Amino acid sequence: MILIFSFTFLLLEIVLAIYTNNSNLNIEIPTYSLENTQSFWYDINENFGTSHLPNNNYRQKKTCFDVTYQSNSKGFRDQERTMKSSNRRVLVIGDSFIEGVGVSREFRLSNLLEKEKKIPHLNFGMAGNFGSTQYYLLYKTLASSYTHDAILIGVLPANDFIDDDYEINLKINSDRYRPYLVGDYPHYSLTYHLDSIHKSRVHTKKLKPIKKIFKNFTYSYNVLLYAKSVLKQSIKKDHKIVSEDEIPGYFNYSEKQLNRLKYSLEQIKSIAGEREVMVFTIPVLRDIQNYKKHKNNPLGKEMSAFCKSTGIKYLDLLLETDKISKKDSEEQFLTCDGHWSKKGNVFAKKHIQSFFDYYN
Repeated sequence: MILIFSFTFLLLEIVLAIYTNNSNLNIEIPTYSLENTQSFWYDINENFGTSHLPNNNYRQKKTCFDVTYQSNSKGFRDQERTMKSSNRRVLVIGDSFIEGVGVSREFRLSNLLEKEKKIPHLNFGMAGNFGSTQYYLLYKTLASSYTHDAILIGVLPANDFIDDDYEINLKINSDRYRPYLVGDYPHYSLTYHLDSIHKSRVHTKKLKPIKKIFKNFTYSYNVLLYAKSVLKQSIKKDHKIVSEDEIPGYFNYSEKQLNRLKYSLEQIKSIAGEREVMVFTIPVLRDIQNYKKHKNNPLGKEMSAFCKSTGIKYLDLLLETDKISKKDSEEQFLTCDGHWSKKGNVFAKKHIQSFFDYYN
């Protein structure tokens, strides 16, 4: 019986290995190492939820990249930074695109800007369902303590509207410890789905060593995690799966979703005082394809007007993508993952440093 089970499992592993490595699906694959942790993103901060364990390493391997992430003593994927400095410094805030998922640290946006401009760019990017409410709370409770004279914020419409929507996340992330703005603009109250961070399904105290072994040494477990993730992230509305075209993002968002984003940016601007606040919106590949087809950009127009009225500098990267070829657009993104590739980070760096007066 054991022999039959072992043979069947081995056969399943071979089949899944062949399928996964030829599918370009967004699935992590085994690293065959005990050094790897179960994850790099945990709900461990009482204010903004998701963060990294301090001084932690995590190797993420997929079919199109193999990168080891390292966190500093504050739990961010950046080099060690002093709290105080007399030099010009920029705080960089955002989600997984800013953190640089899928690329080595030296190839991501903040590092490219730091190298080119000789100005330290402190990276506070965070993956793991990190939205604009968390940008605001991260800046308010931690990042603002670092001396700086400018803030660069990357907004990802494809994720941020969903990540900040309390009602949507009651259906797909109610077991996560995450902050939400509840109410009507500008009268919001801050709430969390869980009354204790220790109840989160991704809190470190809930980690089980056996899962680490399965994750690092089998395709079966990682494919199962992927399947569960796809099922969970299918947004529900009136008990029906919302189609791809209806997912909140660049071309589909509600007034309430946009107002929450505006409010968070206003709060950051208020705390920043006289410091330069620079915001740019990041299109994913489907946004670029939709824009090339329809030439309509409602979010860009609304954000431009809002930022002008609040004294925030704004760049819409979607407009810049219309100037390049379809092939060049596709090469900006990792084929198995959808985050920026090295070329995507270089593209963003080029337009950010030429657009914002701060860099000129």
